[in-house]
Amino acid sequence: MPIRYLPGALRLLPPFIGRELREQYAGSLLGVLWSVLQPILYILLYWWVFAAVMRTRFAEGSALADTPFIVFLLSALLPWFAFQEGLNRAAGAILNRREMVRKVHFPVIVFPLAAAAAAFMVQAGSYVLFLAVWALWRGGFSLNALGAVAVLLGLQFAVTAGLGLLLAAFTVYLRDITQALGLLLAVIFYTAPILYPLTLAPAEFHSLIRCNPFTAFAEGYHSAVLVGVWPESLLLAGLILFAVGALAAGAYVFQRLEPGFADVL
Repeated sequence: MPIRYLPGALRLLPPFIGRELREQYAGSLLGVLWSVLQPILYILLYWWVFAAVMRTRFAEGSALADTPFIVFLLSALLPWFAFQEGLNRAAGAILNRREMVRKVHFPVIVFPLAAAAAAFMVQAGSYVLFLAVWALWRGGFSLNALGAVAVLLGLQFAVTAGLGLLLAAFTVYLRDITQALGLLLAVIFYTAPILYPLTLAPAEFHSLIRCNPFTAFAEGYHSAVLVGVWPESLLLAGLILFAVGALAAGAYVFQRLEPGFADVL
C-alpha cells in the first residue's frame, strides 16, 4: 500500500476496531465477559503461585518493601496481556480476512492495526480500573505517575502495532509463525521481570533479562505505578527508539510484501 493511502486507511480504523471487538466473542454465552474472566483467572493463579506458594518478598528497606505483591504483579502483567493478545491477533489478521483480501481492493493494513488496537483497548480498560483502585487505596496518584504510564502505554502500542504488521505480513507466506509466536511469547513472558522483581534474579542473569524486549516496559511500569517516578532517561530513550524502529520496520515490510498477499492466499 503506497504511503499516501495511509491517512485514508487510518480513518477506517474505528469501525474495524469495533468489528474486531464484536467478533472476538461472537456466539459465546458470556460474550465480552470472557475478556475479563480469563485475565482474572491468570492473575489469581500467578498471585497464588508467587505470593502464597513461593512467598516472593521485596527486600527490607527497598522502595517496594511495603508494596502488596498483587499490586506489583498487576502493574506490569495487565500491559503484558495487551501486548501478548495484540501480537497474537495481529499476526493472524490477514489470514482471517483472506476472502476480503483476495476479492476486494482494500487497504488491508487496517486489519492488523485494528486487531492490535482492539486487544489494547480491552486490556487498557482493566488497567485504568486497577490504577483507580490503587489510587484510592494509597490516597492518590500523582500526575507525574499518570503521565509516565500514559507515555509507556503509547510506546507499547506503537511497538505492538509495528511488530504486528511484521508478523501479519510474514504469516501470509509462512504459516508456522503463528505456532512459533506462542512459544516465543512464553519465553519473553517468563524471562521479563513481570512475575518477579529484577532484584530477585541472580546477578549473572541480569544482562540476559535486560535483552528481553519487554523488560524495559515492565521496569518502567513498576517505576511509574509503584514509586511514582518516570523511567530513567536512558530506558525511556531506548523505548522511544524501539517504538519508532518497530513502526518503521513493520510499515516498510508490510508495504513490500502486500502486493503478493492475494496470490498466496
